[in-house]
Amino acid sequence: MLLWGPDFKEGPAFSKAFGVFENYTVAGGIPKGSLVYRDGITIHTAASALLAAISRDCDLLGYDYSYKLADQPKRYGGGQGISVGGRSGRLSLRPKGYCYIQLLGESRNAILILETIDLRSMGTIATDHGTLRIFKRRAEIHWLKILPPLLDFLATRLDRVLSLDHIDRVG
Repeated sequence: MLLWGPDFKEGPAFSKAFGVFENYTVAGGIPKGSLVYRDGITIHTAASALLAAISRDCDLLGYDYSYKLADQPKRYGGGQGISVGGRSGRLSLRPKGYCYIQLLGESRNAILILETIDLRSMGTIATDHGTLRIFKRRAEIHWLKILPPLLDFLATRLDRVLSLDHIDRVG
């Protein structure tokens, strides 16, 4: 999901403002009838920040990315382990709209992300496994259609406490 890309802080802030995961459990999903209560201004502020961030990054988020590493076949999803300059990391195409390498390190039994290399505007990058080529295909960003009417609606309810009913799409 676009909201959870690396260094995209407005996405998790939006989810938190809407209380998306407040009633969620891994075992049960979102129970039927789950409500959260929020001030209209809180939700409006988060939605406004999200729209501004998506608009700011639109030229990068508006693509589905794929890659080809050396002589390997072209890959359209997921990712793989990779190393750059002798540093180990992982290459990822998730969520959609992102393509990056996270270089990793260890500290007291924990894996740390030492650096994130955003590959979306790079055509190629040299890796320890050969040349990595990045490809992109235009994709629609539905948030640009959804957020403006939501903001219009919320603008009429800035001074109210709103109840939000979260519905689990899976169950």
